[in-house]
Order: sequence, then C-alpha cells, then structure tokens
Amino acid sequence: METIITLYHAFVNLDIATLSNPNVLWTLYGMLFVIILLENGVLPAAFLPGDSLLFLTGVLISQNVFHFGLINFILIAGAALGTWLGYAQGLWLGNTKLVQGWMAHIPEKYHHKSEVLFHKYGLQALFIGRFIAFVRTLLPMMAGLSGLHSRKFHIYNIISATLWIFLIVTLGYLFGLSPVFKEYEKQIMSLLMLIPVLLLVLGLIFSIFLAVKRSLSNKKQSKIGLNNNNNKK
Repeated sequence: METIITLYHAFVNLDIATLSNPNVLWTLYGMLFVIILLENGVLPAAFLPGDSLLFLTGVLISQNVFHFGLINFILIAGAALGTWLGYAQGLWLGNTKLVQGWMAHIPEKYHHKSEVLFHKYGLQALFIGRFIAFVRTLLPMMAGLSGLHSRKFHIYNIISATLWIFLIVTLGYLFGLSPVFKEYEKQIMSLLMLIPVLLLVLGLIFSIFLAVKRSLSNKKQSKIGLNNNNNKK
C-alpha cells in the first residue's frame, strides 16, 4: 500500500526519478499489466483507461522510466491474456446470468459496433476492435459465444494485441522525443497524467449510472408484471 501511495504522489508531482526507482518500478509494471488485462477481458472493467494509458507509457519510455522492450512485452502479454479471458467467459459462461448481466450494462451502440465488425470480418475484427474502447472487451466474448475454433482465435489475439500495444506505445514514445513535447514538457505531462485518471472517474460514474438505470428498469418491469397478474385474477 505504501508503494502505491508513493506512485500516486510521483504521478501527481511528475516525479520521474521516483517513477523510475527500481524499488517501485516493478509495482508500476504490475499495475499496468493488471489494468490492461482487466480492460481487455472483464466487461465491468471496460471503462478502465486503455489507449490513453498506452500513449502515456510511451511518453514515459522517452523519459527513461520504462524499458521499451520489456514494457511492450508485459503489456502485450496483459492484453492477450485479457482477451483470452474474455473469450473463455463467452465460451464457458456466456449463458450465465452474471455474464449476460455484464453484457447488458455495455451501451447498445458498442453492442451494435461489435456485432457489425464480428459478422462482417469474423476474427479479423479483433484487429479493428482493439482500437475501439468497449468493443475490444466485447468482441472476445462474442467469439467465445459463437464457439469459434480456439487455435485460430489465439493466433489473431496475439497478433492484434502486439499491433495495438506496439503502435500506440511507439507513438507515445516518438511524441515524447519531439521538439513540441520538449518545449512544453511540464504542461503536456500534467495533461497526459490527468487524462487516464479522468477517464477512470468518468467510467466509474457512467457504470454506476447504467447499473442504477437497469435496476430501476427491472423494478418497473417487475411491478408491471405483478399488476398484470393481479388484473388477470
């Protein structure tokens, strides 16, 4: 817990020296791995920052916080494992009330995007879906629900995870080396640190709103059903 508090203060104060300290660095690697894994594989965690966090990671590589190859490997492993977890949920737990409830909380527009991509491109949709928040969490579950061949899924999963992580992290890294970043380093770093936190807070608020809305809707339907039954009697 003390290490996490130290990391929080380092982020708030833009303390690059502390972030790159070996005593806390591996905790930071682990936290990024878990966030990317959950964001890709567990529907209730779909609101977690993905793209913005990867871009920030790339910028931090340019500040000598992370090792380029190691952080890419860790994040690719997290994304691939998370997507496999989503696939496994669809394959083995897709018809359970728990998973169906999770899927019901995802906004309808993302369901529509996922269905269009999946039915049009099949597993190739993973390449496009990786770059769309919520869709990258829904698609693996849909693949599992459809019972698609697991070996083929794993191949597309690893390749798409590699492309997604590597491209966005590299973009962040190159941006961190650019003259624009060097000129406005403090302001840009403050903004980049703030964006993932802001997205996380907004995602939590949105998730709570959807949960409350669905709960009220279910109560209303139950009440209507009860009234109908009483009228029949």
